[in-house]
Amino acid sequence: MKLFSRLRSRRTPVSEEVTDSVLATSLFPADDAAPVVDWATRAGELKAHPLPSAEAAERMLQLWHADPPLAGLGADAPARLARWLQGADVPAERELLKQDEIGDHLLVLLEGRVAVERKHPGGSVTRLMEARAGDLLGEMALFDGGPRFSACRTLTPCCVAVLDSAALDGLLAEDAPLAAALLVSITRRIALRLRQTGARLSALLAPQ
Repeated sequence: MKLFSRLRSRRTPVSEEVTDSVLATSLFPADDAAPVVDWATRAGELKAHPLPSAEAAERMLQLWHADPPLAGLGADAPARLARWLQGADVPAERELLKQDEIGDHLLVLLEGRVAVERKHPGGSVTRLMEARAGDLLGEMALFDGGPRFSACRTLTPCCVAVLDSAALDGLLAEDAPLAAALLVSITRRIALRLRQTGARLSALLAPQ
């Protein structure tokens, strides 16, 4: 059941009502033929050092141990998750994810600090957030197949866990309880980020 492969093959169309929007065109560029940058390619560019999958899974579940869906999976959860994860150690000042590229994987930051930045046409850069251990990076591109909205740059040496679309498809097919728990945890983190973004927008738009 290649659910995520099918989802990714259908790029989100841009509504006619927003085709003149700079934001919309930057989020959904017209070039559907852009190559997908997989983790193997990016890891080679970064000169990342592989981390054993078992260690990546163990550290990820330790960081997310408070999530009820994952907490109820049992002692064998790390071994089950390790089948589908990759792990890597990445040096400081490396671009983990590049703005506007098409990616097929998300990252969970296990250790270190990462700057999430948006580059503007004029050359200026806005730092959107600083990610720390336990944070997700690049999850939206995994789910919708669209270009990455921002770049992610390591500020310190970092350790990451990597989950790509093929692994997620395999996990769904072979271990549905673990897949469901993992997706609920990912969704909770996406929802929290959206709430935080909404709160910041509300503060910016509030009458002075």
